[in-house]
Amino acid sequence: MSQVRRMAYLLVIIFAAALLTSKVWSVPRPPKFIGVASAEVPHSVAGYTAGKDLVMPPEVTKALGSGDVIERAYEGGGAVPIDFVLIGGTDRSALHDPRSCLVGAGWRLENDHTEAIPGANIAARSCRAVGNPNGPSQDMLYVYVVDGKIIDSPTQIRFAMLKSALIGQQGTPVYFLRFMCPLDTNEANAEANHASMQAFAKDMWESLKQKVSKT
Repeated sequence: MSQVRRMAYLLVIIFAAALLTSKVWSVPRPPKFIGVASAEVPHSVAGYTAGKDLVMPPEVTKALGSGDVIERAYEGGGAVPIDFVLIGGTDRSALHDPRSCLVGAGWRLENDHTEAIPGANIAARSCRAVGNPNGPSQDMLYVYVVDGKIIDSPTQIRFAMLKSALIGQQGTPVYFLRFMCPLDTNEANAEANHASMQAFAKDMWESLKQKVSKT
């Protein structure tokens, strides 16, 4: 038997073995991601109320890929309205760093830190986006939940995003909750508004935690 024929037979055997192994050992795909439905997000929270979900701009929807996005404007519970965004998914498009978006849009971030949400037993990132002449400064809180666990440090967030970009989340549920309100130029008013936003975040978290976390 010629060397070429032996190699051809060997390749056929290897291919057949690989095909058989793939059929026997194939791992089923994870079930389709079913995140938080719009109906599960309360329209009344901490004295605030919201109307219909806001429509995301096409460029934002495209950037977030397969992520499920819910955005609402809540009013009436305090001196300023609160904008709430919930993103859920399982792949790299579900991980979103608001700091990068804000800096890219011309904002300057100040007072970026982790803080506890009173009464909620969770830690959130907090920062102020200032300095953009095209809009008012903003006060912001946000929470990442990856595979049911809250991550709040920049190092953890960047590592999760890097891991997702390199290998994907492989079915791991990821949620991003963001709370934002206009930043008052008076510091006392700004602190009072921040406390109202914390209370809003606490009640919203209590409404959603069974769905998004393992706490």
